[in-house]
Amino acid sequence: MKQYDVIVAGGGTAGVSAAIAAARRGSNTLVIEQYGHLGGTAVGGIPFLGALDGSGRVVNRGIFLEIVDRLKKENACFGYAQGSRWNTEDDYQFSLVPFDPEIYKYVAQEMVLESGADILLHTYVTDVKVENGRIQSVEVANKSGKQLINAKTFVDCTGDADLVAMAGGKFIENSSRQNCSILFRAGNVDLDMLEEDLKNGRSIAGWGEWHTRVTRGQKIGTEKPGLIHLAGHMVFGPDEPEITFTAVSVREGEVSLNATRVPGLCAFDGNDVTKAEILERKNVMRIFKMMRERIPSFKNAVLIGTSPIGFRESRNILGDYILTKDDVLKGARFSDGVAQGAYPIDIHDPNGGRTKFMFIKDGGSYEIPYRCLIPVDLKNVLVAGKTISATHEANGSSRIMACVISQGEAAGTAASVCIKNEADTRSVDGTQLKKTLGINENY
Repeated sequence: MKQYDVIVAGGGTAGVSAAIAAARRGSNTLVIEQYGHLGGTAVGGIPFLGALDGSGRVVNRGIFLEIVDRLKKENACFGYAQGSRWNTEDDYQFSLVPFDPEIYKYVAQEMVLESGADILLHTYVTDVKVENGRIQSVEVANKSGKQLINAKTFVDCTGDADLVAMAGGKFIENSSRQNCSILFRAGNVDLDMLEEDLKNGRSIAGWGEWHTRVTRGQKIGTEKPGLIHLAGHMVFGPDEPEITFTAVSVREGEVSLNATRVPGLCAFDGNDVTKAEILERKNVMRIFKMMRERIPSFKNAVLIGTSPIGFRESRNILGDYILTKDDVLKGARFSDGVAQGAYPIDIHDPNGGRTKFMFIKDGGSYEIPYRCLIPVDLKNVLVAGKTISATHEANGSSRIMACVISQGEAAGTAASVCIKNEADTRSVDGTQLKKTLGINENY
């Protein structure tokens, strides 16, 4: 049985940075991933959001900025896209970092390998062995069958807090969860016409509404500025429900869309996950056909690809501290604030209605305490990603990818401290960890 210092369960958005951080600090690290690639939600076609606050200040640094720089070097990203605003009274700036999701699969893989971490793909964690509040080993299943792998410290980046659940951890009671989606990418789209379709209400409504964001700028492969981001509502007739959507383009003629949704399904129920995948693929095909028929800019569009089903909300661990809506909206600071977020609280209606936003005071940012990463009753487990200890509302911001990457870096760094000091997660000095990560009040 192989022995590791740190096992990162889940090689998605948080798991990549957790594995890199732990391995770089000398911990013998393994990241276990169910798919055939790393990257998680980040390779579905959605951009990095919330890396700048509402005033345009850089919030997420460290490994997040390294990822952006590597994507730039691969000609898969042009950096921050700015220039539009949420049409609110506070003049809240909107920004995003679009990138090529296929190239990110490679970048994530190479950065993890370069850090010295091992990768185990096409593998599920199926059980854990626990003694006195400590996970001793994980049982995994793949083409080699089942096996046990030992480690001293574990980072749960599964997106559903699976390790914590298997270990008997506790969760925040939440009867209302955000809906789930499949993202899809289309080619041969007339993006200049798409903006005109929105302005003129050609099957797209919302021009001039507070949430409308149209961002233009430099794109990959062309010197001509073009449409990078657009938000609105598809309106296909009185018998069709309004479809709120965002469209993001990194190359001319290509656009990734976040449009379809299924409410009321559970991310950690096998039958519900299957149902969600089936229903959303039906939704994508149905809506894409209507887009081609009724939105002029999509007349000649082709469907390039779709993501796996993605759940915006799953379990949330009960941690040593629970991040709240007030913490987010007031821009709270903590002595052990080891990650930062700056995106508004973004709640996709659990009942399928319009998305609701709540904005951070003065367009600022907030910190996430190290204590939110520590599950109660477990001694050698940390959590990063959308399942940290946060309320339903707070999770509407803390789940955003730039913030999640910073959480992963914090968890991986803390795990390496545990290994170095031969100690449990609660022995890590959160104030010192904050300094090590370079987080300060000027962000």
